[in-house]
Amino acid sequence: MSRKCISKLYGGFVGDLFLYTAPTIGLFAGAIASVAFPLPGGEFKMISYTLIGLGIGLLVKTFVMFPNFEQAPETDILTLMGDPYASPLRAQPAKLKGELIGRGDAGYAFGSDLKLQDPSGLLFLRYASRFGPIGNALFGMKKVNSLIGMQVHSLGWFRRGVAPWMDLIQLESQNETKVNSYHRFGSFVTSGVMIIVGIGLLFIV
Repeated sequence: MSRKCISKLYGGFVGDLFLYTAPTIGLFAGAIASVAFPLPGGEFKMISYTLIGLGIGLLVKTFVMFPNFEQAPETDILTLMGDPYASPLRAQPAKLKGELIGRGDAGYAFGSDLKLQDPSGLLFLRYASRFGPIGNALFGMKKVNSLIGMQVHSLGWFRRGVAPWMDLIQLESQNETKVNSYHRFGSFVTSGVMIIVGIGLLFIV
């Protein structure tokens, strides 16, 4: 392996480490800012700084983990698997075409994840409801069986950890949208609430 490749791998590791700890870094940055730039209001102001910092850190992490997917390239599973720089945190937007052959957890009636197979390999598709685990369970119970066996186009964020997977954005079959998935939704809501509450506390005397 060339020195350039090794440097890129180390750089990716450092980037992943920073990304993983971004909310914590934001929290400490907010706490430091509350000491460096004190305002009247005591504890409320310190809490507001830390909430804003934590919210911004989480927002940055979300944007980097789930990048813009509008220009996602059409590819196949083998090509994605062959990327040596693939990461569980820094996702690669991609479009895949294949058949849904089963659940991610075979036999689990509430399982919301799916298995996608194309001519080059097999990949798990992870679904995320806007309503959290309850929404995932309802999707698994009511919708998944009707999808198995379909030829689909999937859009999502490819990641690779111990095993590869794709965080699903959308499934289409015969030019009809069958599934929309919302992996960013919870993080956006949580970070937005933190920032808004933090800003609101700045105005509490």
